[in-house]
Amino acid sequence: MKRSTLFFASALILAAPAAMAQDSSLVDVDLGLGGVVDATVDVGGDSLVDANVDVLGGDLVDANVDVLGGDLVDADVNLGGDTLVDADINLGLDTPVAGDASNAATNAVDYATRQVNSGNQTATLNLVSGAMGEITGTAAAIGNSYSIDSVADAVSSVNQANSGAGYANADVDIQNSGIATATTAAIGNTASVTSDVSTIATRSLQSNSGYMTTQMNASINDITEATATAASIGNSLSVEVPGSGSMSARQYNSGTMVAELNGRLSGFADGTATAAAIGNSASLTSLNSDVVGNVLTRINQANSGHQISTLAAQVCHGAEAAATAASIGNTVNISVQ
Repeated sequence: MKRSTLFFASALILAAPAAMAQDSSLVDVDLGLGGVVDATVDVGGDSLVDANVDVLGGDLVDANVDVLGGDLVDADVNLGGDTLVDADINLGLDTPVAGDASNAATNAVDYATRQVNSGNQTATLNLVSGAMGEITGTAAAIGNSYSIDSVADAVSSVNQANSGAGYANADVDIQNSGIATATTAAIGNTASVTSDVSTIATRSLQSNSGYMTTQMNASINDITEATATAASIGNSLSVEVPGSGSMSARQYNSGTMVAELNGRLSGFADGTATAAAIGNSASLTSLNSDVVGNVLTRINQANSGHQISTLAAQVCHGAEAAATAASIGNTVNISVQ
């Protein structure tokens, strides 16, 4: 089946890493929403709060912001397609000789990053479509985003502060398509730390006092699979590292999160509509723990802000449908493998 993707995203990201090598994923914003009580914020997919915010990708709140995929908060903000901003820091992954990568893994590397944003971010999507095999529309506004993917032993320290407002709005009209996905996401701070083989020590501090608001008006009809998601998140952190590493995280949110979704889904085999407002989201995956032990973990979350989610949707003439409105103050998801 021919795939046609319409991707529109507007995001302002203020970053000041000590060392940054741009790679291939800045914001893995995936929002999946299916289960609201999984401490996993999966907006638009399976789990509502996966601490991963994957916006239109695979993980919604996996501390990764996965908006409309599987994990909502991947701290990687992947907006609707491939890569919005390459704020990825890749350590040794592109080494042409395997031996060089092995040598790099024996040397500890320190990365310290401080990001401060007081500006406002606005993203607007107006989408009208018909007769497509697959179509994706995304509007995302993000204050600060940080991502590090390492094959070398490393110490990562990131400090993010956002006081700016984020506004993401979308008007969507999609007809007669195979797979249709529409997402709006507003995120204050998002950070992601990933490593498959090396020992990682990660420290993070995220503070958001900004106002995050998303609004979507959607009309999606005669679709095989339809997903509509509106998500507002204050702070999102995702860490996936082998056991024997360490994770220390502090998240503070005093901002207001508002997520509003209005629309109509009709004539579908599988339909999902989700509105999620989240203060703080953190996710840890400990790999190979049965061999090398667990990850030493300390997480402190404080939320004094307001979370408001509103869903007004007409769902009809479909085989399977899910409609979810979720407001969450703090969420932590830990997976030991």
